[in-house]
Amino acid sequence: MKGLILALQFLTRVPINIGIDFNKKNIGAMLCFFPFVGLIIALFTFVPTIFLRDKISMDLLALLNIIFYLAITGALHMDGLSDTADAFLSNRSKDRMKAIMKDSTVGTFGVISIVIVLAAKFFAFRELAVQGFKWEYIFIFIYSKTLAMNAFIYFKSADSSTLFKTFKDSKNIFLINFMNFVIIVASILFDYKVLMYLIIEAIIFIILYIISLKKIDGATGDIIGAAIELSETVNLFII
Repeated sequence: MKGLILALQFLTRVPINIGIDFNKKNIGAMLCFFPFVGLIIALFTFVPTIFLRDKISMDLLALLNIIFYLAITGALHMDGLSDTADAFLSNRSKDRMKAIMKDSTVGTFGVISIVIVLAAKFFAFRELAVQGFKWEYIFIFIYSKTLAMNAFIYFKSADSSTLFKTFKDSKNIFLINFMNFVIIVASILFDYKVLMYLIIEAIIFIILYIISLKKIDGATGDIIGAAIELSETVNLFII
């Protein structure tokens, strides 16, 4: 339960006022609950589609989907997207790009990236609203968190002093690989075709990781957040 609570506190804005030690054991358990939190985020995001589709316009429904998504995630991954865009598109030195990522100020490229992704999500959610809710949609969010769980373990960290490194040091390979197995089996039992979304998201994660290796010699939490946003948005369009 400690791992689940930490995962909810870290990835969402669900009000859980329970103090839990941020030690290696609990952090390792937290990572394993990332996919489950992805499920919770997905269900909350699509609440308007499930209950209000026949009562309001598709435009308003899409807007509510975005509001619900941002409300439960606290725009956590949007922050990572904007920081990554500001850094990678600055054409500065590696050290300067790392400094830009740590800067709380949002630059021009960061704002542009957020606007583009939010606009893309709006049109994607609007189209999904027209089609009606389908359970396969939730796998997009489960997969992005599953890939994030793996990225924190298997990707090279760009900075040994970051939270990314803390996750990496607290790894529990057995439990994480077990969760990977569970997700794959669940996908096959539901409909093996949804694994296409996992493949697409994995490709985006890997591409962004390769870019980060060239830019700053590794990945950071911001880059993982950017990968989550970009991979989810692409798949929302593809469905």
